[in-house]
Amino acid sequence: MPRAGVGGGLDAIYHVVSRVCGRAFLLSDVEKEAFRGLLGRVAGFCGLEVITYALMENHFHLLIEVPGQVGDLSDEVLLARARLLYGEERKGQPLSMARIEGALRAGGEVREAMRALLIGRMGALPMFMKILKQRYSILFNRKYDRAGTLWEGRFRSVLVENTRAAVRMVAAYIDLNPVRAGVVDDPKDYRFSGYGAAMGSGEWKTYGLWARIRDQRSDSVVTVAARYREFLFVSGSDPRKGGTVSPIKAAAVKERRGGVSIAEMLGCRLRYMTQGAVIGTQSFVDAFVRARSEKGFVQRAKGAVQVGECEGEACFAANGRM
Repeated sequence: MPRAGVGGGLDAIYHVVSRVCGRAFLLSDVEKEAFRGLLGRVAGFCGLEVITYALMENHFHLLIEVPGQVGDLSDEVLLARARLLYGEERKGQPLSMARIEGALRAGGEVREAMRALLIGRMGALPMFMKILKQRYSILFNRKYDRAGTLWEGRFRSVLVENTRAAVRMVAAYIDLNPVRAGVVDDPKDYRFSGYGAAMGSGEWKTYGLWARIRDQRSDSVVTVAARYREFLFVSGSDPRKGGTVSPIKAAAVKERRGGVSIAEMLGCRLRYMTQGAVIGTQSFVDAFVRARSEKGFVQRAKGAVQVGECEGEACFAANGRM
């Protein structure tokens, strides 16, 4: 069952975008590989799940699930997470595993202070992005003897309702990013994306997206993967949405699937994917806008606007800054 929500201890899913300063094309394949490795470690430390991603030469997209609360973590779990981030000693690093382990062994106030410090860096999207971007900037600048910021301003995020329709629509938008950019003509061929990495590895059947978008519990992984692939090609070939997938290739992919029931064409206006505030059912979007308006957080926000349809379920979005 979906665990959608923004409060009350429920998990939330976000589409996050961040760009290189000046939108310069600085991230080669080597840099993207390093970023991907760091992404996994930081997500593991913070306790967030990366559903899918696309790493491009001048920006990146992430579809992230953020836990509603961190929970009461044992010292053993804290140490395991800390090793992901602090396992390698670095000059000038304020925290080290020796210091962390010593504080936890000391007990008393020293132990509690260290626990509070570590837990305070977990479970929140802003802290996750801060650690990820700062850590990568340090690595990049050190490698190229460079100084100054690497990233252009603050990241942008869009709240995504935790439903099969909304998650699949946003995941498809992200996985098709390298196709829209003209880097590849088939999303499976781009290894710096969640879909491409999954399809290009021997472990594609364990790709976490499948469990989130399957129609029925009885659906096999092969069936879910086939439906999603067809959905990618159908949505990616629609010229009204900036599609760059060859219609001929899209038709061929659909033909190979032979009668598989798929989603309607991706009918989402692209600006909502990166410049909106929330995506989901109409009631979900309206409730979010209403709640944020009452607290005075909404700026230039409008009510729910239909932006697409997936599996017969209408998807709505609200624009504006929140």
